Amino acid sequence: MSATPRQNSLGTGGVPWNQDAESLFRTKPISEIRNVEATTRKQIQDKSEELRQLVGNRYRDLIDSADSIVIMKSSCESISANISAIHHSILYSLSSPDIPRSPHSSTFNPVGARIYGIACRVKYLVDTPENIWGCLDESMFLESSARYIRAKHVHFNLLNYKDNNNVLSNFPLLQHQWQIVEGFKVQISQRSRERLFDQTINLGICAYADALAAIAIVDELEPKQVLTLFVESRKSIMSQKLSACCRDANADSSEVISVFCYVLKIIQITVCQVGELFLQVLTDMPLFYKTILDTPPASQLFGGVPNPDEEVKLWNLFKDKLESDMVFLGRDFISKTCSDWLRNCGKEITSKISGRYLIDVVGSGYELSLAEKLIRETMDSKHVLEGSLEWLKSVFGSEIELPWKRTHELVLGEESDIWADIFEDAFVQRMKGLIDLKFDGLSGDVDVAQSVRSIAKLPDDRTDSEDYLKRLQVGGGVWFIKPNGKMLGSVPGSKLHHSQDNDLLSCLSTYFGPEVSRIKDAVDNCCQKVLEDLLSFLESPNAPRRLRDLAPYVQNKCYESLSTILIQLKNELDHLYSDLKDEKKDDASSLSPAILVERSLFIGRLLFAFQKHARHISVILGSPRSWASEVLTAVTTLSPIGSKHIRVASGSQMTDSPGKKMLDSSRKQTSLVMNALYGVDDKSSPQLEDLRQTTQDLSVRAYNLWITWVSDELSNIFSRNLKQDDALSSTAPVRGWEETVVKQQEQSSEGQSEMKISLPSMPSLYVTSFLCYACEEIHRVGGHVIDKPILQNFATRLFDKVVAIYEALLSTEEVRGSQMSEKGVLQVLFDLKFAADVLSGGSYNANEDLSEILSLRSPLRRKQKTQQSNTVIGERTKPLVNQLSQRLDPIDWLTYEPYLWENERQAYLRHAVLFGFFVQLNRMHMDAVQKLPTNSESNIMRCSVVPRFKYLPISAPALSVRNSARTSVSASTDDVYSRNSWKSYTSDEISRNTDVDEDSSLGVAAPFLKSFMQVGSRFGESTLRLGSMLTDGQVGRFGDILPAQAAGLLSSFTTARSDY
Repeated sequence: MSATPRQNSLGTGGVPWNQDAESLFRTKPISEIRNVEATTRKQIQDKSEELRQLVGNRYRDLIDSADSIVIMKSSCESISANISAIHHSILYSLSSPDIPRSPHSSTFNPVGARIYGIACRVKYLVDTPENIWGCLDESMFLESSARYIRAKHVHFNLLNYKDNNNVLSNFPLLQHQWQIVEGFKVQISQRSRERLFDQTINLGICAYADALAAIAIVDELEPKQVLTLFVESRKSIMSQKLSACCRDANADSSEVISVFCYVLKIIQITVCQVGELFLQVLTDMPLFYKTILDTPPASQLFGGVPNPDEEVKLWNLFKDKLESDMVFLGRDFISKTCSDWLRNCGKEITSKISGRYLIDVVGSGYELSLAEKLIRETMDSKHVLEGSLEWLKSVFGSEIELPWKRTHELVLGEESDIWADIFEDAFVQRMKGLIDLKFDGLSGDVDVAQSVRSIAKLPDDRTDSEDYLKRLQVGGGVWFIKPNGKMLGSVPGSKLHHSQDNDLLSCLSTYFGPEVSRIKDAVDNCCQKVLEDLLSFLESPNAPRRLRDLAPYVQNKCYESLSTILIQLKNELDHLYSDLKDEKKDDASSLSPAILVERSLFIGRLLFAFQKHARHISVILGSPRSWASEVLTAVTTLSPIGSKHIRVASGSQMTDSPGKKMLDSSRKQTSLVMNALYGVDDKSSPQLEDLRQTTQDLSVRAYNLWITWVSDELSNIFSRNLKQDDALSSTAPVRGWEETVVKQQEQSSEGQSEMKISLPSMPSLYVTSFLCYACEEIHRVGGHVIDKPILQNFATRLFDKVVAIYEALLSTEEVRGSQMSEKGVLQVLFDLKFAADVLSGGSYNANEDLSEILSLRSPLRRKQKTQQSNTVIGERTKPLVNQLSQRLDPIDWLTYEPYLWENERQAYLRHAVLFGFFVQLNRMHMDAVQKLPTNSESNIMRCSVVPRFKYLPISAPALSVRNSARTSVSASTDDVYSRNSWKSYTSDEISRNTDVDEDSSLGVAAPFLKSFMQVGSRFGESTLRLGSMLTDGQVGRFGDILPAQAAGLLSSFTTARSDY
């Protein structure tokens, strides 16, 4: 037997169903029998529970099914009986056609007619949902609302029958059907409102009029409410568009600008459509009133309803009420509503949305200007209002060139600018925000305090004062020339011009150092970018108004930012001065004076960079008229692009290329900016002079720390060398002396006798070394660019030190007794007079205001100041000279004095180039005749005398041709763009009377220095000015200023440096 049949014959517990208990006990053990028993009992319980659940769950369904079956049976029987009756009636009528009808049978049955009318009206309500759905699908909102009103009237009549209860009982569907129809009121209103939010391009104004009429009928709104609903729906559209753009974290300025243009289009279209929908012009009815009141006759509206007299009456009442409610809105109300709506839209556009301003995405003044151009183009475009051009033509009777302007005047009733109402203030505030952002970013990029403190050691780790001074012989300063304006072959934009500019910038960067250059460039670039953004933003018809508002703002912001930097520098200078004066710091953590001096020089170079080479600081704080040059530069930069586009388009069929439009627009906008700039007062901001004065004061203070320390160190070396000079006690002539022949008239005879006296002709080596070290230190820190007051302070400080040292020497001599010989006294007199003459340029202005010094321009006032300087020097040195001369024999002193001072004058002239930094401050002994030294120690070689040729007859104005072009510039422009302390020289200032400006000290070296002045020299600021003064047509005339004997002037060029 197979396994399958066997398994089928077994029960669930594995026991055959027909097997009795005895067989189980015979064949199975007790354990299996007990398992079979348990399994069987479990099955019995499960089946019982399943049967119990089935009966309980299905009982109600069974009862309901039974009732339904009974109802279905009765309904079927009733239908069958009705069909049979109808069938018999038809057969009866057909079987007796010739039987005459009785008069009673031909009369109207009122009961049947009433029932028939009720049935038709119920059918009207039943058909209403399908009809409304069809109208909604076809966007016929007004028709759907009218159908709803008519259905409402039909339902009202049904409920007002006398036997209302019979109607409801005979037609139980009526109440349910009316609930369905009533629900369409909300749907009609909602779908109509959705149509107001639809901004489909091809959607005409008639669609909006249809939707507004449907809403007015269904929601029973007045025209004022309909107008408010219409404009608020458009405001919601704008809000959704603005919110979507704000939520987009990746939205850039172009997307924001497009959103602004889109919103502006909605505003323009809405205002125009308000006029077309609600404003009555002439005798034409507005479109909204025409739409809502234009309906077919009432008799045609209730098709399928027999005898609709009651419904027509209700409909006419509804129409009368509607016409009485639809009152024309006045022009003033429409204008006020639109103006308020326009104002609210402007606030929403420019207010915070989702926590930020949408206009903040625009990141530059150029993008703001571009946004304004696009928005204004949108305002003036006819394409925006093309759907209402026919209405405007019917109103004004002709074609409209500026539809928005006409619409604005017609609807709003005022000549205001929508740009000024909505965007102007927001754009100006954004421009202020951009200015704040750039200047605030400058404070993060520039930390002058940290830059100053980063200077913690010197090159080669030299911190000792003598090591600091020794490195002067190793490392020189940086020399470069000032640009001389237009040079031959140096045309702006040429390679030579750019090469010279690059060389100048390279030299400046080398002089300033990387950190100063970085800070200077950061400040100047920040000012430049701010100015470029501002000028780009001013390219607008509102340029005058914006300039009045933004010019003081940007100047104040620039002044505040720079003042913050200057305050930091001032605080650092205070710390440096306190550290330098604090002599109690002996711990290893204290900084050496050399490092403090380097920090002060860093501050001085930084301030000099701000004064002379941060060009845009003076431009911003200067007169706004000076900004015109920046505008012209921008137009010059853009013009090649525009020309290129024009040339490309000239060969095609296009008559108006994009490049030409851009160029014309740039020129137009530039003219607007230029007119605005030239419309303001031509005066600089008072903050400019304040900033200049503060920068100048801080610069002088920074260099004064360097002056104080260097002069102290040099004076210590000078004092030590003076005390160690054994030659002062020698009775024999020492090095640098020469014999002078003195002719005397003999009393006994008519002849003359000659007497030779030995007098010093050169200063002592330590005096020369003292002055040379000072000049080299000036050169190291940039003597060619250091302001004159700083050099004057240095000269004053050194002169005071020299006088104090000699006073201390004489007082020591008096206490110890005279140890100085006659030769030593003469040498000290010579050295004292020589040092006083060289350093005389710093004494006359010791207690004067800087403004008075800079105001000296006339030769007479320069002479007065020179005489005052010499008087002060004489008064300071006179006691020492008297004290020293008293140690000499009075008769000998009367003999020595004129020849000694003459030798000193000759030495002064011979050292004028070497000590040019100090000599340029106060030229002395201009009338002295130059002589060659006669001592054997001179290294000047004799040259043959070359006959001097006559100069070409160059007229006097040749020298001033270059200057005349400069002086033609207005005073304000010259004040703003002057970047250096020296100016051009006129022919009056360079004359044969040797009334040379205090700024030119080396005129005597002109023929020789002219050859190398264009590549730099090492002899001070004056040589630079001299090189810039000398042109090919001026060399001859300038030679007239030179002394007749200038042969030995340049001996310092070949003097051995080992002597010092």
